[in-house]
Amino acid sequence: MDEDPAVPINSVKRSYAIVDELRERGRAGATELADALTLPKSTVHNHLRTLATLGYLVEEEGSYRLGTQYLHVGQESRNTRTVFQHGRDTVESLAEQSGRYCQLVIEENGDAAVIQSTKWAPNEGTRTTQQAYPIRARLHTNAPGKAILAYLPSERITEIVDQQGLTARTEQTITDTDNLQSEMATIRDRGYAIDRGELINGMVGIAAPIVTEQTVYGAVAAYGAGNEMREALDEGLPGLVTESADDIRADIVFAGPE
Repeated sequence: MDEDPAVPINSVKRSYAIVDELRERGRAGATELADALTLPKSTVHNHLRTLATLGYLVEEEGSYRLGTQYLHVGQESRNTRTVFQHGRDTVESLAEQSGRYCQLVIEENGDAAVIQSTKWAPNEGTRTTQQAYPIRARLHTNAPGKAILAYLPSERITEIVDQQGLTARTEQTITDTDNLQSEMATIRDRGYAIDRGELINGMVGIAAPIVTEQTVYGAVAAYGAGNEMREALDEGLPGLVTESADDIRADIVFAGPE
């Protein structure tokens, strides 16, 4: 792993690289991680021992896995979000009404980050026979991300696109700036975004932004298999999703000043 001049403290970057590798593997030992990350085994071992001492990893018979400390940190981060405090019940209600996989999504460091989901969900673990839905993705690759992106200030949109580019997730992903601008204009005009297999082949989603005059709080989305969603898009699902977003926005506004 090369030194990164953009990172002030590369040792911290190495720790998080080890954490990310463990997240992908489930559990692993120092040798396996060192080989995967092209780092000295002694360096990896020191990071592992430090993280385990701090409670962020658990050692079991020479291998390591993530500790529940990350769960608590993540929950604290999510629970302090205004949009989660005012939106979680509405998202659950949308899931019950629509029978779809529903999400509450925010923009974080230029990504779409799922902070609440139902059914096919990272909250409850993904069955081994299912494809895991990404809990972070580039904004341009999915319905809630595009719904958020469409309402961000133009300079912020430019900043995100310049920094991250428009990488494709599938053949349907928007990868051209002009096409993205056209898509965002359409979203603003009709009030919701559609993902037609742009993040995961065969999955279709619809999302509406949660916005006030001052703030883009996030988006609420409903996803399903393409063959089922095509009918749902014509049978009132866009209205349900946009109403849910409006309900969350109203709850935020009436709760007090932003």
